Amino acid sequence: MQGEVDIVRISEEQVKILRNVLGERIYFLYSDKLQVELLDEGYVFWANGFAIALSTINQPPGKFRTYINISADYRTCPKDASTYYEFDVNVSGAPLWQEGALQFGKLSSLKVFSDPILMIEIYQNTNKSGEKGRLHDCAMVFYSQTKKYLLQARQELVGGINIILDDTFIESQISQLKRRYTLV
Repeated sequence: MQGEVDIVRISEEQVKILRNVLGERIYFLYSDKLQVELLDEGYVFWANGFAIALSTINQPPGKFRTYINISADYRTCPKDASTYYEFDVNVSGAPLWQEGALQFGKLSSLKVFSDPILMIEIYQNTNKSGEKGRLHDCAMVFYSQTKKYLLQARQELVGGINIILDDTFIESQISQLKRRYTLV
């Protein structure tokens, strides 16, 4: 089972980036083209990638310190023909790594106005032994004192991320996944 953990391991560099979110407030989730989908359990917001606009607790509103850009892509498993999903996480001084979206004003935003983030959980799923196709899924849950945010790989779209804001819907999604990391 050691190989399973190696495959889904999030890099130390990405863990360091995510640690920057702890203790900070999320004001907006930016995307280049935010779309909304109604599922049985509730609403999902989704796009190719999201930027989380952060501010330190002591900064005045509207003064963003940094952006954490998050997308998800599939990778081919080196041991067989299966694929798995993993996050791409990076830091930027501007929302999204796609310069065109910035230059042409094609950004959408979702206002969230969070309390400071207290904890981040990273989930990744594994199929049963012998199953082919999608081997792993990935999701991140950001916890503040009053709210949760779920970012989850969108399997139908390379690079796509779902964002779920409803607590009950979040719980239904993560109950099917295996928690890999907790950052506090």
